[in-house]
Order: sequence, then structure tokens, then C-alpha cells
Amino acid sequence: MRNIIIGIVIGLVCGVMAGATVVAPSLEQARLAQAPQTTAKERAEALGAEDLNIAADETDAVAALKLTPASELRLVSLFRIKVPVLGALPNRLKQALPAATGGRLGVTVYDPGALVDAGDTFEALKSGAIDAVFAPPGQWDAQDPELQLFTAIPFGPGANEHLAWYYHGGGQALFQKAMKKQGVHALLCGAIPPEASGWYRTPIRTAKDFKGKTIRAFGLGGDVLDKLEVNVERLDAGGILVGFETGRLDGAEYSLPSVDAELGFQKFARQYYFPGWHQPVTLFTLAVNERIWQGLPAYERAAIETICGDNVRHALAEADASQFEALKKLSLDGIQVRRWPDEILKALETAWKEVAREHAANHQGFAATWTSLQRFRRDYAIWHEISRF
Repeated sequence: MRNIIIGIVIGLVCGVMAGATVVAPSLEQARLAQAPQTTAKERAEALGAEDLNIAADETDAVAALKLTPASELRLVSLFRIKVPVLGALPNRLKQALPAATGGRLGVTVYDPGALVDAGDTFEALKSGAIDAVFAPPGQWDAQDPELQLFTAIPFGPGANEHLAWYYHGGGQALFQKAMKKQGVHALLCGAIPPEASGWYRTPIRTAKDFKGKTIRAFGLGGDVLDKLEVNVERLDAGGILVGFETGRLDGAEYSLPSVDAELGFQKFARQYYFPGWHQPVTLFTLAVNERIWQGLPAYERAAIETICGDNVRHALAEADASQFEALKKLSLDGIQVRRWPDEILKALETAWKEVAREHAANHQGFAATWTSLQRFRRDYAIWHEISRF
């Protein structure tokens, strides 16, 4: 009996010790982790002196996130903030930049037309009336046609090849040189995978069916359709909706299925065509007034460059991941998802080659950039052929 009593006492003592040294601290940490109303300092005191430095660092990080930035860039986006993918890209800059600069620099994002008329955005940027713009650089092809080659190129290259040329084949230097002539510092700040080829009221069965139709199109793709005797109109998303509603438009291309569906083009046109031959990848730029850019400290410029680089990765991955669901919903809604016949794709590609030759012949900057890209693609094609399955 004496031995049994001693064993019980020893067991109780050991249990209390285990509870005090192992279980209790674990339960306390778990309780604290589930109590979001406690501050980092309070958690530091509860966890003990050895965790004080970690929690103090957390306090500093949280404080930095909540700081009102010392200065802000006034950024005009050519896409409304609520537009999926496209509107979210400049907003990611707004969310990330204060933390990346320790609360020193922030961004205020304005919808198109909020500060200046959308058509005057580039001039406002050059003059310094606004600090920065988020847009596809081809939006400003009237100032410099070669900017189209840093946006989207019919029939290729695709995302991997275009980005390889841009970052490591000389494209970035050519782009920044072209933009600097305009008094602007430009960074690649987003990219999306192939777009849809467009919405049409009636099926297009042959290349001749394009003739006489009024279609919204953008950039070099619009130049290609012009060769097929299309009446090309360059409209924003709101203009497309009005054009469809009034019956002025026979068709329109705009963006990805997830974007198009959100904007509601399917209410007016039920034929949805693929592949997006006109934009196998679309690049977006953050364009900053050169004087403003040079006035930023080096670490703030580096933060912007880093976030913009992450925007490229994020947008490509997010957009690719979300298109199936958008297509599925459109199909369930009765939309006819169609693929262009080979005969039409061949006619479009032939027209594109003619457009490329004409632009290169008429504009020295376009010719130099086009030559750089073609040389890179020639060598890339060998790697692509030998490495693909």
C-alpha cells in the first residue's frame, strides 16, 4: 500500500511539472494566437522575454503598414479598378508600395477620366499634371508606332518568348529609350495570356465575311482587320457596350473571357471566337513622369520595380487559372464558343505580314525594334524546337 501511495504522489508531481513546463505554455500560445484583439506588445509580454524581440519587430511592421505615406504618386489607370485582372494590377501597387518603402511612398489610383480626359492622359503625364499612368503602351502609338511591339504582336510571340526578349534580348532598353524621348520612365508592370478573339453578332465563316463589318479592335490587330476591309473602331469598354446596344458594332474584341463576361458583352453578341491571334500576350506598363521618377530615392524606385515585376507573374498566373470557369459560365448561358477556321487564320496572318512590312518601312523606330525582335525569335525558335515535347 505504501508503495502505491508513493507512486500516486510521484505521478501527480510529474503531471503538474509536465503541465507547467509543456502543456500550459502551449495552451497559452494557442489561446493568444486565437485572440486577434491582443497587440504584438501584449503577446510579447505573455510569451516571455525570449520572444520580446520578435514581437517588437512585428509591432514595427504593423506600424509601417498603417503609416500615412510621406508622399504619394497620383496614378491614372486606363482600366476601372473594378474590372477583373486589369483593374486589379495598379491596385496591387497601391497595396504593396507603402509596406515595401517603410511607409514612405504610397499610390492613389484614379479611374480613367477622373483627373483628366482619357484621351489627354499621355500629355498630362508628360507635362507632370499627373505623376503616373497604368496602360498598355500601344495605347500611345500615335506618339510612337513602335510602342505597339511592347504591347501585343499578332501571331506571336507568346508570353515566355516575348518576356525573354524584353528582359534579356534587348527589348527593355529599346522600350525605355522610346519612352524617355517622350519624357517618361516606363516599367513593365503586368502581362496577361492570350485574349479572346472577339464577340460577333453573326458567325464569320470565310475571310470575305469581314468585309464591310464595323468591329472594335485595338493596335496592330486592328491594322490587320483594316486590310480585310473592316471598319475598325477604337473604343473603350463603355464605348463597346454603347456600340452593341445601338447596333453600330457588328463585333468587338476586348480582353480575356473573365473580363469580357464581367463587362457584359455577351448580352449583345452570342458568337465568341478563339484563338486570340491578335494578342498572344498583352503587356502593360507603369509610365512615370521622368522628372518625378528621377526625384524618387533609389530604394523607392527599386520597390516599384520589384512590385511591377511581381505583377507580371501574378497576372499571368491568375488570368490563366480563371479562364476555364468564365468560359464554362458563358457556355451555360448559351454563348457559342467557336474556333476560327484555318482558312480565316491564314488570311489574317497574311494580312499581318503586310502590316508589319509597311510599319517597318514607314517608321525607323518600329523597324529597329522589329529587327531586334526577329533576330531574337530566330535563335529562340531553335531552343523552342529542341526543348519541346
